[in-house]
Amino acid sequence: MSAPFMPAETLEVFCRFCGKITPNQLERSIAGNGRTIDKNATFEYYCTKCFKTACFSGNDLLEQARTDGKDEARDYSPHDHFLIGERLFHKKFKESGLVVSKDSGTPSSVLVSFEKAGLKKLVQDI
Repeated sequence: MSAPFMPAETLEVFCRFCGKITPNQLERSIAGNGRTIDKNATFEYYCTKCFKTACFSGNDLLEQARTDGKDEARDYSPHDHFLIGERLFHKKFKESGLVVSKDSGTPSSVLVSFEKAGLKKLVQDI
């Protein structure tokens, strides 16, 4: 049986409709098997600016317990897997950023918001 999973209630996410990073609120959970909310479930968030919705897999979201602000930024490596809401440190930019979106193309990538460098698309899982 899968362990229960609870994603963050609010996330700073790149809204493709607004074209910028906005706060998004968790609207509902959709269990893949119809019963258990776990990492394989889909979670629907809505943009608090334009009210459009976006769905994310639990496998792509940071769990609520880890969003207390005490998480250290992980060093970026294209071989690692990152979650939406996670902080990472990029050695070339010499600053940490927040993962605000994911793209499941080949190779998969994350959109990271850096304070000085701005929005950057970085590959992952190579």
